[in-house]
Amino acid sequence: MSFLRMGVACAVINEQEQVLLSQRGDLGVWNLPSGRLDSREHLANAAIREVREETGIEAQIVRPLGLYYYAGWQRLNVLFLAQPNGGTLRQKTYETRANQFFAAAHLPEKLLDKHAVQIALIHGESLHVVHTQAAEMRRLKRKFALRWVQNLLMGRPEPRYPRFVVQASLAIQNDQDAILTLPDNDGQRILPGITCTGTDAPWEQVSKYVRDTYDIYELRQAHLRWLGLYENASENRIEFIFATRLHIESALAEKALAWTPPDSTRWWYGYKPYIAHLAQSSNDVLMLHHLPEKDML
Repeated sequence: MSFLRMGVACAVINEQEQVLLSQRGDLGVWNLPSGRLDSREHLANAAIREVREETGIEAQIVRPLGLYYYAGWQRLNVLFLAQPNGGTLRQKTYETRANQFFAAAHLPEKLLDKHAVQIALIHGESLHVVHTQAAEMRRLKRKFALRWVQNLLMGRPEPRYPRFVVQASLAIQNDQDAILTLPDNDGQRILPGITCTGTDAPWEQVSKYVRDTYDIYELRQAHLRWLGLYENASENRIEFIFATRLHIESALAEKALAWTPPDSTRWWYGYKPYIAHLAQSSNDVLMLHHLPEKDML
């Protein structure tokens, strides 16, 4: 069964606006410190861990910056912005050939995920799909297979990717700021969503699902942004919430959808923090580890 492989990347930027890059030991290219998410690990903690393991630097997370989906690899990296907060920069580690801070004008020529580095340097935000040509994918898979064997022989076997329950929900707003919702079994209002399979980027998969299921063809040209994230590390469960604003012409009465005001008392408690965040028109991503208790809202 297909599943989405979860990973992280971390852009550590110092006071001189230089970004920390590592030269990968397997490919020889430069890249942001990155790696897979371990079971029962929070995403931000994974980003801090990867920076420490690959460079020796202790990173302090500032905020999430974007999501990078690697087509053909069924992998999603959550990109974080961070600042150095101690540690000692190591020249190399067992994973890296070199580690160095680079100014924006002097980035290395062999740079992987250049888009993510550039986004981080301007402190921007992004939902991005990374495509790899077939020949390059075959070359990389051979490299990774060789790395797997070498690590096994050195007594450092690579673990399998843990399986996470990854969900994606979509908040569609109209011109009056109401949001399209569905009823749950208790009659409360929830956002339409899906469980991600890894075959597409989460924002593309949920957009296509809502478009095709409820005949909302306006979603074809919609621009989605990353609104929030909920993670329950103890249960390996992650939910991404995306948002967009649309003028919808089609009727909704027969599709179980209804427009719900942001201040409605019928919202399911789990979505209330994200709907309140959406009403604030903030571009920041709201990350929660624990939902407020139902009786507190």
